[in-house]
Amino acid sequence: MSDMRDSVAFPVLTETQIDLLRPRAKQIELQPGEWLWKTGDTDFCCFVVLEGTVEIRDEAGSGQLIATHEAGAFTGDIDLLSGRSAPVGGVAAAPVTLLQLGAEDIRELVRVDQDLGATFILAFMRRRELLLQENTYGMLLIGSRFDPDTQAIRTFLARNRILHRWQTLEDGESAQILRTLGLGPESTPLLSSASDVYVRPSVEDIANCLGIRRSVDKNQYDLVIIGAGPAGLAAAVYGASEGLRTLMVDRAAPGGQASWSSRIENYMGFPEGLTGSELAARGYLQAQKFGAEISIPADVVAMTCSDTGHELTLRSGEVFNARAVLIATGATYQKLNVPGFSDFETRGIYYSATRMEADFCRDQEVVVVGAGNSAGQAAVYLSTQCKTVRLIVRGDRLNKAMSDYLSYRIEQIPNVEVHLETNVTACEGTDSIERVYLDGKTNGCVPCAGLFIFIGAEPNTGFLSEHVKRDEKGFILTGEAVRDGWTLDRPPFYLETSCPTVFAAGDCRVGSVKRVAASVGEGSMAVTFTHRVLE
Repeated sequence: MSDMRDSVAFPVLTETQIDLLRPRAKQIELQPGEWLWKTGDTDFCCFVVLEGTVEIRDEAGSGQLIATHEAGAFTGDIDLLSGRSAPVGGVAAAPVTLLQLGAEDIRELVRVDQDLGATFILAFMRRRELLLQENTYGMLLIGSRFDPDTQAIRTFLARNRILHRWQTLEDGESAQILRTLGLGPESTPLLSSASDVYVRPSVEDIANCLGIRRSVDKNQYDLVIIGAGPAGLAAAVYGASEGLRTLMVDRAAPGGQASWSSRIENYMGFPEGLTGSELAARGYLQAQKFGAEISIPADVVAMTCSDTGHELTLRSGEVFNARAVLIATGATYQKLNVPGFSDFETRGIYYSATRMEADFCRDQEVVVVGAGNSAGQAAVYLSTQCKTVRLIVRGDRLNKAMSDYLSYRIEQIPNVEVHLETNVTACEGTDSIERVYLDGKTNGCVPCAGLFIFIGAEPNTGFLSEHVKRDEKGFILTGEAVRDGWTLDRPPFYLETSCPTVFAAGDCRVGSVKRVAASVGEGSMAVTFTHRVLE
């Protein structure tokens, strides 16, 4: 996996630190060849090595050695706390003596010993980052790059930071694997794990098998958060840490639109910047550290409000109750209403610009449409992967909606062309998108191996009833905007909707700032209001 000298990923505990763990741990002994846990196990444990050697192996792939833990080292990564199935396995390479700690033991450690708990948390995060960087471990996905089902699975796995390798259906090795299994191209997408082969699985099937999709409790929650973007994640962290029984559900993955960002450079506290995926992963782990329950994918399709609580229904048919609800469902980028656009939505048109999308059009010419920070970040990142990036802006200035630092940087990149007062008017290609037509200050046809869309946004609020008031575009009204028709003696709180004890935060709300920091602030503020109304 990595250089074992990485002291963050592979710290060695002192005797004093190990002694602090003993009261909450169970001491066990294993012989060579005995497994501490296997790939695919759920609710697996963390082990501190007292004597001997433990090997971490990629059972789902080649079986290769990933890391070796000796005296003073400990096993585990972020899935230990998430309840997801183990992405790799651990086996005794020699007679070993171990301290065994469960996930709840680690959470308790974090609560009572900040320094030692941080050592475990930081190691877990760093190990997952190293595994993802290698891009050679985990389950094998076989499918065509032009198949929408394959793209949906790839997107789900990537956004949820699940270890996997992808091979195109056209790859000779893929054909050989399929023949060995007695299967043909019609059986793809195919996902192979250490113990199972899934033929044409749905995202929901994968989520259930990997332990990502968790059943919700039928008992009432104090706070249910719908949406796991920055606002939802912040609310989950503060709600759970302040003693509220908190559930967060999302139909796709943690992070919302922010998780698609290739780089966030103006978020306070991270002067070096970080990817949206990293920010989402940190928030997700932090919420779990404090005991928030999280279920993904879990799509809320209906919500009924009442004075005694609110009933929510998932697409799966599950029904549960909440004393308070936070709607943090965000918004979705709009599509271009031009000829040919719908023909290539799964064949070269993207709504994010991460390594996964860049792989499809590396060293080729691409087009980015949009004028905000998301479009700017995409253009900067793609310029490092692609031959030419054309940024199409409808307005007459680049820094109208984009931060100055970002617009200035774009102007300095030689392979980024900025086309102001210009629109995309049509898309063309055969198997995938190959060119787009421009109209305005720039006219004509340009090559396009990938079209990246970052324009406008539509709120994800279609599941709400008429009792939650929205504006003509579907954005949720809150605070002073819902005073008309308000029936309680107290006025509505700033983020409270027309349904008392139902709040809204982030991009789905009227008047939101559309910045990660603002959404985090609103999510945190919503928890304060939740405490007040529940009192």
